[in-house]
Amino acid sequence: METSLEPESSPGLLAAVRASRAVEDQAARETLILAAKYAAANVVTTIGEAAVLEVDSYGDRAVLLTGPGAPMVSEAAVVEFAAVLGYSTYTGRKYLADAVELAWRLPRTWARILDGTLAAWRARRVADVTRHLDPEVAAWVDCQVAAHAHKIGITQLERTVKEAAALFEPDLAAAIAEEAVDYRRCDIDTNPSLFLPPVGAEQGQAAGATAEITATLDAADALDLEMAVASIAHGLLDHEATADLSLDARRAAALGVLARAYNTGTSAVDALPGQGRVIDLKIHTDTRDLATTGLIRIGSTHGLATIEQLDRWASLPGVVIKPMTVIDLNEEITTESYTPTARLRTQVQLIDQTCAFPNCQVKAENCDLDHRIPYDQGGKTTTSNLTCLCRRHHRAKTHLGWSYERLGPGALPVAIPTRL
Repeated sequence: METSLEPESSPGLLAAVRASRAVEDQAARETLILAAKYAAANVVTTIGEAAVLEVDSYGDRAVLLTGPGAPMVSEAAVVEFAAVLGYSTYTGRKYLADAVELAWRLPRTWARILDGTLAAWRARRVADVTRHLDPEVAAWVDCQVAAHAHKIGITQLERTVKEAAALFEPDLAAAIAEEAVDYRRCDIDTNPSLFLPPVGAEQGQAAGATAEITATLDAADALDLEMAVASIAHGLLDHEATADLSLDARRAAALGVLARAYNTGTSAVDALPGQGRVIDLKIHTDTRDLATTGLIRIGSTHGLATIEQLDRWASLPGVVIKPMTVIDLNEEITTESYTPTARLRTQVQLIDQTCAFPNCQVKAENCDLDHRIPYDQGGKTTTSNLTCLCRRHHRAKTHLGWSYERLGPGALPVAIPTRL
């Protein structure tokens, strides 16, 4: 591949970009078409037909990926498709569902994929808003948007779906109009990230762990929250620990005050800094890294904090210091029973971090611990024979013909499909 960055003519480069994008778009369409063909090749109507392997009733299942009128597909086929595509099972299932929705329920939009006049991502966006609709409603939306799908935006798509609901389900449309769709949400990132001081910050200003919070509130709730945050942020000027903070920092701290007030059953005033905060920290570090960087990792997250910050947290009133438990990730921990000890479970979770299945990001603490060599076949309950698998992929390993092996001592496990 040519990697030279020697100057070339701008028109020539733009032509090359256009050609490259055309190839990329066509490849995306072909992948979507292949996905539909793959779904057709794995259509099933009963659990019995889905059981390709000699497994019991807990094995393969027929799953409906989208709305009525589309076929059911083998669950095992969905798992394998996602793995080959390099997606998580959830994302791969959604991709396959889009292909099924288009090929079986949106024929006009699908025709534009087949003739190469519509980008795959635009077609999938249409499929995403119609998959929950009844067949006749989806067909009406297909008629309305197919000719304009190459330029229609998500807002127009949603408006078209609402019009369809008004035509085909007037009672439901009236209820939606009267009560409104509830889009409220509150997302709190439980994986704090390391905050580095900006360029030009005062010397000695320490890094700290921060976390993102985003929310969409009812307007009245938002106004009440604004009043509370503004009032508490102003009150923080009277406290030595927060008096020198910027307004933005004091507003952020105000949310912590509100949280502590609720958790301790006190007023917001009593929950101001230094009033009974309780912190339970799980610290993971390599002593060599600790000596070099002075950073520690917090709990099962990827957040980092400094030794100075840890010292500050530990000195707060009300902090409970628990006895330290040290777990060596290189130790082979073994128990004679089938059920792992708490220490062994924690060690395996720390080693694996997530489900071992390709591209699966389910956190290890939310996974099952699987015996790679089954316990009833002589497999030990020991570090090297235990692997974190989420419930879905635990089923795939137990009933759908998947297995995995470790690449070496202490290496992360890799899932290998035996059916491919």
